[in-house]
Amino acid sequence: MSKIYAVIGTNLMTVVADSVRYNPATNEVLMQSERPAEGDYVASADGTWKKDEPTTEEKLAALDASYTAQKQELANEYTDALIHADTDAQELVQHEMTELDEWYDEEYRKIEEENEEGE
Repeated sequence: MSKIYAVIGTNLMTVVADSVRYNPATNEVLMQSERPAEGDYVASADGTWKKDEPTTEEKLAALDASYTAQKQELANEYTDALIHADTDAQELVQHEMTELDEWYDEEYRKIEEENEEGE
């Protein structure tokens, strides 16, 4: 049998044989099991593995990056339609931009609600 230690808040794990005397480093905890092979798990202070969920800030940053990239693509399409005097394409892009703005607002609201529920 062996003992498993992990640094709290990380997926770093040290497996030590029962016969070995081990002095855990700062912020390490004796774990109840090995880290699950599938998925992103981090050690918690109670010795269990928890799913590593992105923070609210990370979720918002990813949402902003996606929104900015999609908005830039639509802006490029609109400019191209404008240069070619394609009013049908311009209207279509305007509609897509409105939908993108609504999507962003809804996703932002969901992330904020998840954050409030987690507090």
